[in-house]
Amino acid sequence: MDLIVVGAGPSGCAAALTAARAGLDVLILDKAEVFPRVKACGDALTPRAVAALGMLGLDIPAHWHRSTGIAVYGDHDGPYVFDWPASSGLPTISCTVPRSEFDNFMLEAATAAGAHVRLGVAVHGPVTDGKRVVGVSGDGEIWLAPAVIDATGAAARLAVPAGMPRLKQRPMGVAARGYMRAMGDEAPDERWLHSWMAMPEPSSPEAARLVGYGWVFPMGGGLYNVGIGQLSTSASFGRTDYKAALIDWAGTLPPAWGMTWVDADGTRADKPEILSAALPMDLNRKVVYRNGTLLVGDAAGLVSPYDGEGVSWGLESGIWAGEAVAAAKSAGFGASEGEAALQGYHWRVKAEIGGYYRSGALFTKLMGNPTILAACLKFGLPRKWVMRLVNKLMAGLIAPQGGPLDDRLLRFLLRVVFP
Repeated sequence: MDLIVVGAGPSGCAAALTAARAGLDVLILDKAEVFPRVKACGDALTPRAVAALGMLGLDIPAHWHRSTGIAVYGDHDGPYVFDWPASSGLPTISCTVPRSEFDNFMLEAATAAGAHVRLGVAVHGPVTDGKRVVGVSGDGEIWLAPAVIDATGAAARLAVPAGMPRLKQRPMGVAARGYMRAMGDEAPDERWLHSWMAMPEPSSPEAARLVGYGWVFPMGGGLYNVGIGQLSTSASFGRTDYKAALIDWAGTLPPAWGMTWVDADGTRADKPEILSAALPMDLNRKVVYRNGTLLVGDAAGLVSPYDGEGVSWGLESGIWAGEAVAAAKSAGFGASEGEAALQGYHWRVKAEIGGYYRSGALFTKLMGNPTILAACLKFGLPRKWVMRLVNKLMAGLIAPQGGPLDDRLLRFLLRVVFP
């Protein structure tokens, strides 16, 4: 075995697919007994995620719902609408698909590339030779390989034993989501992902206003993924009943939309089925490779501090990790050149997206301050040129080179101000 990937989510499958296509013997382990399995998620694939699927050579199924931009809401009733920018060089569509279906799609792609899969395996920890991780153990079994990828999400089960503890000063987020169906004649235009940068006043007098963000993402056919999120920089973080807050906030959506709670399959639900998840943000490990272990996706804290999105960064980091392990095998596992290839994954993550996440740390502090947030919504949101910059930054839709003046300005900020 050349590579063990622990976790069969998007980042783990992207890594396994990449390595298997390069000719490596890859094993994926996941604690789920079967796939598909349910995951708490906003179900949206941003243009950056769509581009990552293209890098993997995967075609988007025709039935996945497409959106062409985002409708942003502040403190007034109407939205500010923005198309996804063509100047980024990335696709100008986003997709929505249930996370259970998307993860199964990725796992099938990885197995088609030649990766082996063992489901129902709870990995307990790494197997080490001295300080170096040489495999994993779980359920009374041991699997050995010269490289291990931790793709276990926020749990990051292998990170600490491998010498990569979480940086506690980095922000965290919490998100909760459910499904609703639009019954009214004036349902939201399905061309747009709907995003609230500030939460409206609650519908019930006894409820406190949530300092966070909200979304309504079209799934097609009148079905919507509806959710809220909150940053750890908010004063009420950790003291909020997120299920109750989501139900209350959903009550403030425009009555003309006729939104009613449903199950994930679209059938009416008397009691909302709401799931929540932790969002590890801001590249919250000092290093993402050490002692034979590579961290990808949420395990590396690669949820965007700007918008709480992690799939695109998970896919990209998975591709980079798979390429690094393939290069290490080519150079020789155990040789200095092979180790340099594995170390190269860490430096690639830092070079490619380190500035983005460092700038995001400042963003989370600012947005956690209600006074600063109110000022941004009042003076920034109504100005289209400001929001064009903000939306490009939040979704990571910045041209890697060239592009219009705003792309050049954003690259300057990320590379010079936040090197």
